[in-house]
Amino acid sequence: MKLKIYLMLTASALFLGSCTGDYLNINDNPNQAVAATPELVLSHALNNSAGRTTENQIGNFFGGYWAPSGTYSGFTAERQYDYNATFGTTVWSGCYDNLNDYQYIVDKATAQKWSAVSGIGKVMQAYNFQILVDVYGNVPYTDALKGTTVIRPKYDDAQAIYDNLVKTLDAASTDLKVAISGTNPSPGAQDIVFKGDLNKWRRFANTLRLRLLMRQTNISGKDLKGEIAKITAEGAGFLKAGETVGSTPGYLKSTGLQNPFWEAYVANAAGSEAANKAAYVCSDFFIRTIQDDLKDPRLPRLAAKNNAGIYAGVPLGDGNDANLFPKRSWFGPAIIKSFDQPMILMTAAESLFLQAEAAQRGYITGDAKALYEAGVSEAFTAAGLTAANATAYLATSTSNVSWSASTDKIEAIITQKWIAMFSMTGLEAWSEFRRTGFPKVPLATRAIQQKAPARLFYPTSEIATNSENVAAQNVTSQFDNKIFWAKK
Repeated sequence: MKLKIYLMLTASALFLGSCTGDYLNINDNPNQAVAATPELVLSHALNNSAGRTTENQIGNFFGGYWAPSGTYSGFTAERQYDYNATFGTTVWSGCYDNLNDYQYIVDKATAQKWSAVSGIGKVMQAYNFQILVDVYGNVPYTDALKGTTVIRPKYDDAQAIYDNLVKTLDAASTDLKVAISGTNPSPGAQDIVFKGDLNKWRRFANTLRLRLLMRQTNISGKDLKGEIAKITAEGAGFLKAGETVGSTPGYLKSTGLQNPFWEAYVANAAGSEAANKAAYVCSDFFIRTIQDDLKDPRLPRLAAKNNAGIYAGVPLGDGNDANLFPKRSWFGPAIIKSFDQPMILMTAAESLFLQAEAAQRGYITGDAKALYEAGVSEAFTAAGLTAANATAYLATSTSNVSWSASTDKIEAIITQKWIAMFSMTGLEAWSEFRRTGFPKVPLATRAIQQKAPARLFYPTSEIATNSENVAAQNVTSQFDNKIFWAKK
């Protein structure tokens, strides 16, 4: 179901498939050792970053988008928030596997003075470490990625990691500014995200820096305005309209080689319905918010009508009731396009909404209203509607739609960001809900406590191999041990 290709890294070489640029080819002789150039490993690493579905799926449930359909038993964690160290463990393993790939890239590219490739590697290291912090809090950082040199890495403070990731992205931008030359080659086609466009990588790096800083709006004494000013001074700006960050490795209509989201939730290579398709549906909260509260014309693009010809979701927590199945609405054509659609790392709309919030809070100069409306317009375009449709929508008198009609501008920004990220970047939706409390996602009806999940537990594999350091974190509750940036 995933396109994950496990790279066996050693000090000098690793075993890979073809060196032809076919990132999906896993049929070559695995026993034939070849020299692994950093730009070749880059294509595999980027493919793996985008191809992971677990964190997106967890975010879609806890962020209020999805509910179990009712045709499958189980889903205890999603229905009750009753989970332990065995839940979602591939978030941890997937990120750290991927980070080892990027460490190899950065080390080799730095040694060869290939600044373009090392810069991209640093951007993606920051991308992955933020996921780990946002899900687990304190994690191995300075001692991580050292192989057998450090087999029981110590844990670093989550906020200190965030601070260091800002510096990593600054260093990445410096690398990415170095002119392409014979001694600093472009990654070209091996860059399956931006095809070697380093200015777009700089804008992505700046937008990730902005995301890291805006996540800390609840932290008192943090000079967010000063830190964001450094991003502005970098010069490349932020991701623009139309610059959604997506991976396009050249998906094929073959088993294991399709877009991972498509293969997991839509259809297999033969065209038969994916085993998981009937398991996941739109939540009642999502449908009610879009249809009833906001009268949003994107509804037919984001969701599909149910068997009765209407839009209706399943209440969060009630997904084990088989009688609810005929009432379900599945995902719409803006989400489900084709077996070779890009896998999304960050949407351009998210960038615009981040800037709108920064402007509204006074961290950057700019027109918060204009940035907000640009974010809505970008989200409409991404959903297959027009800028004119967005303009008409924004002209209504509905709170959290019209800027002037919204008494809480931050709630309006986060609500519209939430809609724009539907299904594709679920983890961000859950993180923003934990940070701001918006939108007001209800508790699952069968929640074991009257609290929303705040984190995942450290996985069983880590407990087994690094027990002393795990125990020192004193994480005992998925509700009360919040990530440092969360709303208190």
